[in-house]
Amino acid sequence: MRFFRKKDMKKKKPWLAAILNLLLPGIGFAYLGSVPLIVAGITLFVSNTVIDIIYLKYTMGMAERPSFWVFSILVNLALAVITFVLTKSRNKNIP
Repeated sequence: MRFFRKKDMKKKKPWLAAILNLLLPGIGFAYLGSVPLIVAGITLFVSNTVIDIIYLKYTMGMAERPSFWVFSILVNLALAVITFVLTKSRNKNIP
C-alpha cells in the first residue's frame, strides 16, 4: 500500500484497531501509524465529536430518540469494519 513506508511496517492487531474505532471513531485509523491515516483518523474524530455536540445542543431532547443512537452505532460499526479490513490487508504485505 502506498500509505505505508517499508521501515514503518509492523504488524498491527486488526481487532484492536476495530475496537478503538468502535469506541472512539477515527482513533483506529490513527493506530495504524501512517501519516495520511492519522490525519484521516483525527479528522473523523473531531468531526464526529462536533456533529454530536451540535446535534445534542440544538435538537432539544431529540437525542433521546433511538434514531440518533442507532445512526451513531451504525457509523461506528462501519468504521470498525473498515479499519479491521484495512489492517488485515496491510498485514498481508508484511513479511
